[in-house]
Amino acid sequence: AFAILLFISPNFGYFGWLVLWLVSQFIYQSAESLIVYSRRFGVQVIIELLSFSILFLFVWQTNLKAPDDLIFIFSIATAVKALGVLIALFPKPVKALVSFKELALGLPFFIIGFSGLIQSRVDQYIIALFCEKSVVGTYQIFLSAFILIQSFSSIIIVPFQKMLFRINAQTYNRFQLKVSLLGAVLVVSIGIIVSSILAFYYQLNIDWKFYLVGIFLSYPPFVYVPIIFIYYRLKKEKEVIWVNYLGAGFNLLMTLVLVYSGNPFGAIIASCIAQWMMLFWYSYRKKSLINAVEMSHM
Repeated sequence: AFAILLFISPNFGYFGWLVLWLVSQFIYQSAESLIVYSRRFGVQVIIELLSFSILFLFVWQTNLKAPDDLIFIFSIATAVKALGVLIALFPKPVKALVSFKELALGLPFFIIGFSGLIQSRVDQYIIALFCEKSVVGTYQIFLSAFILIQSFSSIIIVPFQKMLFRINAQTYNRFQLKVSLLGAVLVVSIGIIVSSILAFYYQLNIDWKFYLVGIFLSYPPFVYVPIIFIYYRLKKEKEVIWVNYLGAGFNLLMTLVLVYSGNPFGAIIASCIAQWMMLFWYSYRKKSLINAVEMSHM
């Protein structure tokens, strides 16, 4: 990663800020499992708010003139988050060790995370290759806004991660129903707000039908992410990997077809269909997974 940063950096100052951002992001991401384990979500909220406040004040008070300014601001904000978790979660000196056994155990989860990243970004890579910069920029703003809505599913579910590994089928079904209903309310309400901001404030020249598709794109994770935790519980991570990569492959092919047909923004339809295909598969598998959990308790 450092070699790549050195290659793309125009100067050593730029490289230094990128290294600070990368190291800080690594520290903060590494602490997430400890936050979930110790259930110190209040500490995480305070750290996130502090970092966001610094970022907001810099943007508000500073006249941004170059990408270097953004790199500087985001590096500082991420460093504050890393320092916050080090102070809050590691009050005593920590001895860092490299355990290849632990790395091997965590590899499937890294592959799942990477496959999810590919699945959600593959259409942007295709559009970046074949479309003009103005189209690429508009599409990235548009899609990123609705992917941000998707991220609320993890924010809601992760605090209950430990519970999902222990509860019975009846309790799980009630939990998933509540998350699904809450997700529907959040996606519709936030989706309307985001669509209004993109259409009237940023004045993106996009057909209203695509905003509707964006709202539908944002919903599936609220339903299938709790099901994925059952896969983890049963140690069936390989199926999640296959589903994610098949979804990414379908998204890739559909995006290529739509881009060549002259309608790059139609690629949002490909992403939406891929998400709903994944939802239908996970929902289809849910009953057998629940039965497997029940059998394991007998």
